[in-house]
Amino acid sequence: MHLLTFLSLKKPGFFFRTVVLGAQGIFYNLFFLTYLFSPRVAHRFVGFLEEEAVVTYTRCIEEIEQGRLPEWENQKAPEIAISYWRLAPDATLLDTIRAVRADEATHRFVNHSFASLNPKSDYNPFSLAEPPAETRGTVPGFTREESAAFAQEARKKASEGLQTQEKKH
Repeated sequence: MHLLTFLSLKKPGFFFRTVVLGAQGIFYNLFFLTYLFSPRVAHRFVGFLEEEAVVTYTRCIEEIEQGRLPEWENQKAPEIAISYWRLAPDATLLDTIRAVRADEATHRFVNHSFASLNPKSDYNPFSLAEPPAETRGTVPGFTREESAAFAQEARKKASEGLQTQEKKH
């Protein structure tokens, strides 16, 4: 969605779109092969990519806020972004970039967390609940111990919720 959003701003020609598609095709196949051999390495790699994206979008936001990109200051958000992220109808490009950065922070968090897990013995900490945005936005990911504690807490809350439902009926 991020790519589609920014392509809608640039409106690139045939050559640029072809290069982007080619790069995506190469990356997809290399990533697929990497994941087959080592999901942990694949998740860690994506976590680092997402980490760099968070840094890049943060710098972009700072540049806009400090008036260094005047052409972007009041630029309207593309319709695709307004629709996808449910932004206000009068949202700006700055609002869009903040939404994209939040997505990237979540992707970073999830991938670094998965890279820290042992797939044979650890639970998926996100199967029952999602950590709060503050957590996803401020730390790169859960350690194995944090994942286990989060999963246990989510299971406990889900169990308590079921017991509450049973008492009502």
